Amino acid sequence: MQDISANRYNLTMWQGSTFGLLITVKTANGSIQNLSNYSARMQIRSDYASGTTAESLTTSNGEITVEGANGNLVLSLSATRTANIFVDLLSGTKPPKSVYVYDLELIDSANNVTKLLYGDVNVYGEVTR
Repeated sequence: MQDISANRYNLTMWQGSTFGLLITVKTANGSIQNLSNYSARMQIRSDYASGTTAESLTTSNGEITVEGANGNLVLSLSATRTANIFVDLLSGTKPPKSVYVYDLELIDSANNVTKLLYGDVNVYGEVTR
């Protein structure tokens, strides 16, 4: 059985700043996973029960790039997109932040879905706009 806690990875974003993350996927024995013929998707929501996405990144919308033989996934969100993510300015934290949840899934050519990562997304407020 897979230890799902090993797949937990929390993200940090700054509202109004470009977000980027490079993920190298490896097999259980530590070698690079060939991601040719894979796509990926990731959603950010306020909580697991929410029917509304704060952001949705996919290979089809260009916000996730799959570098097949290199085993890399490149996630990116423009500054314009992160500026639109709500931050609770009255959260009591300095700087203010809102906490969201996400998961990142890989889809193979047979439409088999594998959850690659999940966790919290801490989005910190922007002062300069």
